[in-house]
Amino acid sequence: MATVSSAPAPRRLLKTAIVGHVDHGKSTLVGRLLNDTESLPAGRVEAVAAMCKRRGMPFEWAFVTDAFSAERDQGITIDASHIRFSDTTRDYVLIDAPGHREFLKNMISGAAGCDAALVVIDAAEGVREQSRRHGHLLHLLGVRQIAVAVTKMDTIGFDADRFARIESDFRALLDSLGMALSAIVPVSGRDGDNIASPSAKAPWYRGPTVLEALAGFEPEPQPIELPLRVPVQGIYRFDTRRIIAGRVESGRLSVGDEIVFSPSNHVARI
Repeated sequence: MATVSSAPAPRRLLKTAIVGHVDHGKSTLVGRLLNDTESLPAGRVEAVAAMCKRRGMPFEWAFVTDAFSAERDQGITIDASHIRFSDTTRDYVLIDAPGHREFLKNMISGAAGCDAALVVIDAAEGVREQSRRHGHLLHLLGVRQIAVAVTKMDTIGFDADRFARIESDFRALLDSLGMALSAIVPVSGRDGDNIASPSAKAPWYRGPTVLEALAGFEPEPQPIELPLRVPVQGIYRFDTRRIIAGRVESGRLSVGDEIVFSPSNHVARI
């Protein structure tokens, strides 16, 4: 007798914003993450290396994601880049948002609708004005899953005390907003420490890598998975009939469902 195998469950897409103060290493971290997870197109690293050599500058992982020539010329991120990659269990979209105050609207448009955010903080500079501003904006945008990558740890010799002070500062900010921090990771984007695999340079750290922190996030429920909500936009009268008009914002409707009208708490059946 033939057996029918069930189809595998669809992989959920996780949208994560990468935000932080200008020059704190967001694009470098993303470029290194893509490389270490073997998510870059063939020849991309070689092309960036050749471009850096022509310009007489060291290899820069940020150029893997900074697509505009203006971004490469100035060493900044202007637009929010949407980067797809996958691991063994999940598909991701990373939104590499600009850190400059002048491009704040690009950060907001990039982070809006994300399931989670990875805040990038320079180990030498610590929590800066834009770091705090981004924390407030993520709160306003409704992003509740937050992790932090403390980058450029190689520049401070992987100092555990400095890392602990940054963690304390940012936790205090999130606590004031009623938000929780899921993980904070000491990393070096340039060398790949604690990006996709643990680093021996920080023996005092026992937490997840950046990749593991991303894997710990959960996609937000789709609107159809939430309770039914239909804001009433109008009521039209035809003889003895009443036609109630509105758009289904979440949930689903079926014939025979029992629904409740608020604030009257009247019950009706479809």
